[in-house]
Amino acid sequence: MIHHIQHGNYSAAISELGAELKSFKNENTNTEYIWYGLSEFWTGSAPLLFPNVGKLKNDEYVLNNKTYQMKQHGFARKSFFELVDKTESMAKFILRSNQETLKSYPFKFELYVSFEISDAKLKITNTVRNTGIQELIFTIGAHPAFNLSLKNLSLEDYYIEFDKHENNLQLSELKEGLLKNKTKAFSLSKNNRIGLSSDTFNNDALIFKNINSRSISIGSTKSDFKLTLRNTSDAPHLGIWSIPGAPYVCIEPWHGHADMIDSDKDFTKKDGAITLDKGKIFISGYEILV
Repeated sequence: MIHHIQHGNYSAAISELGAELKSFKNENTNTEYIWYGLSEFWTGSAPLLFPNVGKLKNDEYVLNNKTYQMKQHGFARKSFFELVDKTESMAKFILRSNQETLKSYPFKFELYVSFEISDAKLKITNTVRNTGIQELIFTIGAHPAFNLSLKNLSLEDYYIEFDKHENNLQLSELKEGLLKNKTKAFSLSKNNRIGLSSDTFNNDALIFKNINSRSISIGSTKSDFKLTLRNTSDAPHLGIWSIPGAPYVCIEPWHGHADMIDSDKDFTKKDGAITLDKGKIFISGYEILV
């Protein structure tokens, strides 16, 4: 089921499957900012990544000497959430641990996701609560995909802009979905930009660990289009991704990342993992400003 919220000229649509944002739109100009999820390129639009960001080595991890299976980006994006609160401009959903999640992830939790529109801004907040008696271990991230209008434009007419210069930016490369141990120095242009082109994503996502910027924008050199993702929870890592030739780009703030290529699969030692004591909460999220 899809739920709709609106404030002024702006509307949003959220699916109960994955609590996934399916639309953020300016109704006055009929401008859609979220990727439509067309199967020709990629069927996602803005999946929530939990309880793991990226790929686990061999799609598995080890906890207390037991091996568990889990697919890339975790199960939240394939789980049905329950609507628990709604107003005209806000909707809030919950996923609770259950018999199915416990098979691949032996932790008890509640995961709340809320969406709220105010003027030309959509705020998304994710709250993880440990409802068990042991420490809760997880990573969490966002994967929103933003439409790029290629009518009378090409991908080369767009850029990604950081709000800080990032003097020591390092690119983490992937091999079969896992992070290599070595990184490469990566330089932004003098105006803190990455120019997009048809081959930007030939080697999969651009992944940057421990960045300083907290606002990342998509803009165009040949139109007045500009959209900003504001990282409201200081997520330290960033993924930028698309499929070569596709008319969208993802800006992904992450608390955690894919396994390293030499990972021993021990979940308690996973790089970037968050641990929560019994009864504690962890809040993450972002804002989309247009």
